[in-house]
Amino acid sequence: MNINNILITTTFFCLWLTSQIPESVQYSIGFFFIFTLGILHGSNDLSIVSKIKKVATLKRLGLFLSGYIMVVVIAALIFYVAPKIALLFFILFSGYHFGEQHFHNIVKKSSLLRAILFISYGLVVLFLILSLNIPEVSIIIKDIIGHTLNNNVYYYCLLGSFIVFALTGIKYYLDHTFSLKTIAYELFLLLVFFIVFSSSNLIWSFAIYFILWHSIPSIIEQLDYLYKEISWKSFLKYIQKSFVVWLISILGIGSLLYFFKDDKQIFLPIIFSFLGAITFAHSFVISKMFKKNPSTFKK
Repeated sequence: MNINNILITTTFFCLWLTSQIPESVQYSIGFFFIFTLGILHGSNDLSIVSKIKKVATLKRLGLFLSGYIMVVVIAALIFYVAPKIALLFFILFSGYHFGEQHFHNIVKKSSLLRAILFISYGLVVLFLILSLNIPEVSIIIKDIIGHTLNNNVYYYCLLGSFIVFALTGIKYYLDHTFSLKTIAYELFLLLVFFIVFSSSNLIWSFAIYFILWHSIPSIIEQLDYLYKEISWKSFLKYIQKSFVVWLISILGIGSLLYFFKDDKQIFLPIIFSFLGAITFAHSFVISKMFKKNPSTFKK
């Protein structure tokens, strides 16, 4: 059984689990995996950067932390001063990052069309989650930008993203990059996501995609790049290397929850700037990793 079959089977298990456990437990399990495997998959960027640049770890640590803090501060300011613009860029970067993780092994030549494919696919997944959980999403959006969005905005964004994704997919089929089997599989996968997301709450839906279809494949490819092997032994090494950054991230989020939990005007911009910083920095590092040494791991 290959990794994709395992992920599909696990996804349907999560769908079954939805009807077996209370929603409060779904939230707890979802947040647990988001803050463990989810944060962990972006916590080993220092090791990746050090290997790419081949410089002293201490020097790279200083540069990495300085850049990271700068990104956090800039993102926080943008979220506070212009939350709509910040949220837009956060969604676009997240979409690109999700799409890159999913398609980089199939479409290897850099181009504008490739970037459009990555962004459109990631946005299809994101807006599929959002449009199927509008009541929960509207509350969060209102806290961030001060007002809700018309429900049609989510549907139009989903439709537009899917049309762009379909057109780029057709172009890659005509270029013989995508086979009919690839197209059929991707459409089947989106159908699976639709079924699962339509039966799950926001956090559970996001956790299923973010952990199973993004974080775990990302960790596997990072193991392949860093240690040239995919095993429990290399995974333990990965955890050891990632632990300090992961712990700092968790303590940082915990501190924000404690100090700003009653002030949503400040709390949400800070939380999203923190997540945005992780997304921006991690997306850049992973893109560099893929360019430096495309993964030999086959799904």
